[in-house]
Amino acid sequence: MWTEGHGGVLANQLKQIPEITEVVDAEGLLDLLPQRGRMSQGIFQWDDKPADAERINLERLYVSPEYNAYYDFWLVAGEMLTDFDPDSLVLINESAVKAFGWHEPVGKLFGYDDRGGGYRVKGVIKNVYNFPPTVPAKPFCYLKRSPKNETIRAGGGTTVLFKYHEGMWKSCKEKIEQLIKTEYVDLGNITILNAEEEYNNYLKSENALVKLLSFVSAICVLICVFGFVSLVSLTCEERRKEIAIRKINGATAGDILAMFAKEYFLLLVIGAVIAFTTAYFIMQRWLENYVKQTSIPAWIYLSIVLVLALVIVLCVGWQVYRASIENPAEVVKSE
Repeated sequence: MWTEGHGGVLANQLKQIPEITEVVDAEGLLDLLPQRGRMSQGIFQWDDKPADAERINLERLYVSPEYNAYYDFWLVAGEMLTDFDPDSLVLINESAVKAFGWHEPVGKLFGYDDRGGGYRVKGVIKNVYNFPPTVPAKPFCYLKRSPKNETIRAGGGTTVLFKYHEGMWKSCKEKIEQLIKTEYVDLGNITILNAEEEYNNYLKSENALVKLLSFVSAICVLICVFGFVSLVSLTCEERRKEIAIRKINGATAGDILAMFAKEYFLLLVIGAVIAFTTAYFIMQRWLENYVKQTSIPAWIYLSIVLVLALVIVLCVGWQVYRASIENPAEVVKSE
């Protein structure tokens, strides 16, 4: 939530709403989503700088211990900032460590001048992915909120962060809107934002692609199933006389089912090898476009094979059952 002033009062009022579980008065700070008012700084000097290194653009974000705990920043090296640290101590993310080329970043100095002034790294946190999933995390520097840093008050706004019980967003939002109408109607500049909804705006193209692929996949599966049923039906119809003769010679329904299943399972194995190999390489190339990638577990392929095998057993079993209840003598005569 973003408002003009009154952050502390509003934060206390939000704590009284049952649906809300945590509230942080982030006065002068920016929430991670949506991205607005970001500041960046060109860094020309840093410890262990290679001679041919170019300037590094470092995004800056002011934080507080409560802010860090709210977003659950994951510390991977060093220590978190505290209220007692000087303004020169900062946190950087993994992308910044990579940009600087450091192997042991804690204690390193950057952005200094001839007099030695600059920022010293106190800790390193994992990259925060608050950008579209295809955009890599930028090098970030997290500075301590301090009254001396007047730039953090640009715009005069106050951010109040809050968390709510899962599934209670609609009720929570309605109560906040009612609170604004009764207590802050004269301000006229209070914005209520849901970080999950904001990030979903980045995923519109992915969600549309998923729906399209799901629809196409469903159509392909139906075509394959109907095609396979038709193939089995046609094969059994063409081999009715063979089935009848085998029955006359003592073959059971299980023997006939095994004969047909063996043929179709061989086709299933050949088709699965070709399809899964092609799909794996295509999916790997597609996943390379995303910063955070997931593995493709083997159980997905195994489950597909099992489902197709079940379809084969049902289709072949049904056709064999139909053939088994026929009088083999009548079948031979008709053929």
